[in-house]
Amino acid sequence: MELGMPVFHPSIPGHVLLRPGFVLDKSTLTRLNELHVGPIWIKYPALEEIARFINVEVTMEHAQLSSLIGRTLDKLADPLFSELDFRVYADAVKGMLGKLRACNESALLINELVGCESPLAMHSSTVCFISLLMGLKLGEYIVEQRPKVSPKYAKGVENLGVAALFHDMGMLKLAPEVVEAWKKTGDESDPRYQRHCAIGYELLRGKVEPTTAATVLQHHQRYDGQGWPKIKETNGVMAGLSGEGIHVFARILAVADLYDTLRNPPKGEWREDARVPIVAVLRQMLELARKRVIDPIAYKALLSVVPAFTPGTIVRLNNGQQAVVIDFDPMHPCRPRVRHIRYVGIDCPIDPENLRETYDLRERLDLAIVAAEGHAVKNDTFEAADEHEFDLRVLALPKQATANPGQPRTGQAKPLPKHLGKAA
Repeated sequence: MELGMPVFHPSIPGHVLLRPGFVLDKSTLTRLNELHVGPIWIKYPALEEIARFINVEVTMEHAQLSSLIGRTLDKLADPLFSELDFRVYADAVKGMLGKLRACNESALLINELVGCESPLAMHSSTVCFISLLMGLKLGEYIVEQRPKVSPKYAKGVENLGVAALFHDMGMLKLAPEVVEAWKKTGDESDPRYQRHCAIGYELLRGKVEPTTAATVLQHHQRYDGQGWPKIKETNGVMAGLSGEGIHVFARILAVADLYDTLRNPPKGEWREDARVPIVAVLRQMLELARKRVIDPIAYKALLSVVPAFTPGTIVRLNNGQQAVVIDFDPMHPCRPRVRHIRYVGIDCPIDPENLRETYDLRERLDLAIVAAEGHAVKNDTFEAADEHEFDLRVLALPKQATANPGQPRTGQAKPLPKHLGKAA
């Protein structure tokens, strides 16, 4: 088996262990397993069409970004450390954006190939990567949501990327027992834990663009108003921001952040075997989008950059066949194109003779994926409720299935209080 993408050291961010073209054998695979290396990308003979979904340059750029944020978070954890030059991070985000704009679809979820020993650094760089991809898909929506800013400036997502890198920096200032309790339970209701948004905002305010600081402050606000930090309204009631009262960058960041948190549960310590299958995470989030807990438009963007079944993934169909995913359609996330494959392992490598029929599951409704990523996913697949639900070309919010006076509607946004970091 020949590597199609670099393999990074899981404990040394940005350090390449093996380069593309390296031929794997049993001893190498054993060593990689001992090092707890995550997913690796293997070249499939006669499956060159999958190559458009990968890009070595973007992978290396992301590895460097992970290394940078890892070193930075270590410094921030030191109580004697004072200041950061945030222009360095803005430049790093711009560099990543340049690569992403150039490669288009080839950037799809390659972030999972980049290892990092620090869970917080890995989470921060992953959320940054996904937020940028989503932001590039949502240009028109972002312009619409930032009417006070010129369209050319409005759709620039550099500030979103910097906010994503530092969205959890306030966690470093929380008491260790607070962070440990959150890791064990995933419970975000502890007011002490919730302070990390305001702490991060205070650490950033005046040192970065106002939009960046506001996005960090608001990234745990929820579209239905059930997020935090809470503010006192005119009637004296404490409530979270809702709907379009939340900055669009914060809504995008909230979706990317939630995705990675569900994919890599904190109590799992970001272990490879603790990962939740992508399709299961997207299904959970679909329910939240339908209930307006998260921005449904931002969820559409997530589906466009995070395939439920990533091209290159080996899956099992309900007819018992193994297949490799070769293409996907965000409008039908759980019905990709797959190719039947006879594959056992390193002793029976893939070759053209082992490749069989290609199935388009959008047309073959008798077939379905029942296993992926080492998990049974039969009960995790999902379909759109209507033809526009996952269509990113349709930016109007669908009508809600049930009336709920507490949920916001388009055009009925709460104003953003000045003390919550108002930014265009």
